[in-house]
Amino acid sequence: MTTHALEHYVRRRNRAAELVDGIADVLDEIAVPGATLPSAHLRSTASRVREGRFVVLLLGSFSTGKSTLLNALLGEPVLPVKVNPCTAILTELVYAETTQAEIRYADGRTERIGLDALLDRFQLRNTAERDAGAEVSDRFGDVDRAVVGTPLPLLANGVVLLDTPGLDDDPIRTARTLSSLPDADAVIVVLSAHRFLTDLERRTLRRELLPLGLRNLFYPITMVDLLDQLADDPERALDDVRRRAAEVLGPDAPIFPLDARAALRARWDRMASRARDPADEALLASSGLDAFEDALERFLVDERGQAQLAHLHRTALRIRDDLARQAELDRRTAEDSVEQLRRRQEELEPAFKELAAIARRAGRTTDAFVARQQALVWQDLRDFMTKTEAALPDAVGAFDLGNLAGLDLLTSKGRAKVESELRRQLETWLEQQVAAWQASLRPKIEHALEDLRRDLAADAADFDAIADTIVTDFAGGSFALPGMGPTGQRMDPVERWFSVAMGAVLLSPGAMAAGWSEGYEGALKGAASRLGIRLALVTLGALLGPIGWAGLLLYVVSDAALLVLTGGRQLDRLRDQVAARLTGQLVAQADTARDEIALRVAEAFRPLREGLVGAAEAEARELESLLERTIAAREQAAHDATLRVSRWTDALARVQRATDELAIVSGPSQS
Repeated sequence: MTTHALEHYVRRRNRAAELVDGIADVLDEIAVPGATLPSAHLRSTASRVREGRFVVLLLGSFSTGKSTLLNALLGEPVLPVKVNPCTAILTELVYAETTQAEIRYADGRTERIGLDALLDRFQLRNTAERDAGAEVSDRFGDVDRAVVGTPLPLLANGVVLLDTPGLDDDPIRTARTLSSLPDADAVIVVLSAHRFLTDLERRTLRRELLPLGLRNLFYPITMVDLLDQLADDPERALDDVRRRAAEVLGPDAPIFPLDARAALRARWDRMASRARDPADEALLASSGLDAFEDALERFLVDERGQAQLAHLHRTALRIRDDLARQAELDRRTAEDSVEQLRRRQEELEPAFKELAAIARRAGRTTDAFVARQQALVWQDLRDFMTKTEAALPDAVGAFDLGNLAGLDLLTSKGRAKVESELRRQLETWLEQQVAAWQASLRPKIEHALEDLRRDLAADAADFDAIADTIVTDFAGGSFALPGMGPTGQRMDPVERWFSVAMGAVLLSPGAMAAGWSEGYEGALKGAASRLGIRLALVTLGALLGPIGWAGLLLYVVSDAALLVLTGGRQLDRLRDQVAARLTGQLVAQADTARDEIALRVAEAFRPLREGLVGAAEAEARELESLLERTIAAREQAAHDATLRVSRWTDALARVQRATDELAIVSGPSQS
């Protein structure tokens, strides 16, 4: 490029930046809510263009070889490379005479750092760290990016290579990657030959990248060397990759099959930890990196200025179209009557009453469930006591009293020892029986909860259907209903209600947040276990009554001692007396305590009942509140839109003039 042509390009570049700044001024003045590109981003873009800074972003799923490719371009292993995703922060590569690194923090601080320290502190070392998600991501939350300076000729004259975390990695790091896309002037989309164009990669291209209007895209296809190991016919497999690339990316998409690891070996002696001088040109050529470097260099030397200006023009066109849509929306909003929404809200009052009626029905269904559990638990406990009584004589007969058999039960010392040992063994045996019953109770509660879930399904489905009708009749379904999951899909209504109810049963506000990751079944088992423990404890307390096990046992043993037994069979007779005295006591006390047991069972299930009904009632209240907030927001939006209407004509005209001039400034005839 001649000096005159360069000066002419710089003038065009500066004028384009001025025009973009002017569009940002319009956005600030018109105060458009939810603009696709905020004014701050436009000013940052204009500043980057004015400085001659050109950002080439590397995008791709983890382990596609982004960092290996960059290291091959650099000729040395500057960036971390592992099988697991390890690039945890955005990393800029810029030109510098000597290799150096700097950490830039979100609060504006900077820190000079060695490359070894960079690799040690800001990479993910293993799968556990990768799967730790937000906890590990937050460890780097105060870091904006790392900036690595390196003497790579490709980076001369303001070119920046931006390495990003993997796309199918932790959501926080993925969001960090996608948020940097609007700052890119060109994008290198790194794809892997052995898992080519995954659903995530296709979705990212379609939803995130292509809507930005970028035309400066490069598609290196790494790991072609693995096709020798994975395919019976590697050449045919590579042809298939090319065919699929043409179908998805377009017939003219610039794809570059290459072996980045071989390219790095051609330039770096790993055993000696130093650059090869000269590089292994034959290995470099066979790796395919030469073709990619040549295309990238031609673009950066000959085409990047025109590409950057053209991208500015496309950005301005997007903003113009967004503003035109917003102007029309403001016109309609200003004309809309808030009173219409108020009338719709009043007309929907019967629907809200129906929601309240469904919540009451859910309460009655749950009350019937609790009544069934009262009868079932009592009967189950009575059956348990009957079996325990039947097993009691054999159990007492099997107690090992050791050398106590020779004691004289008429002496206080002998009687005390026999009483103590007999009480200890009887209590141990009873505890084992109760534990077995308690364990048998849990699966029964799980099945009962599943039955309740099915009983509530129809009411919950009616609730959602009415809620959907309310939203559609009120605002055409244009806002989100309560109960939306993190993916934007509405949870099954029964599971929504049970999630609240089980959280109450588990006695922890955060229990469901943790337990829900194991799915509904995991939470169900946790609730059943907690209810089983609670029921076992309360029913035993009711059964023992005022005398308790210890008092009952002491009474029986003392009564047996007063029989004035003599001879070698006195201990056997004592066992028989204890078994006979206890026979009928357990079942009798269960019958006596039936009402108390029913109260205790109802108390055990009370959090579940209140949680289910409360969840339905809370959703109805939230929906009413949502309508109120919508009306208030519409009132404010109508007011703001009315104020803007008078300014739209001038704003659209200014943006149109800037867009028209950008078309001239960025046109190929000016190059």
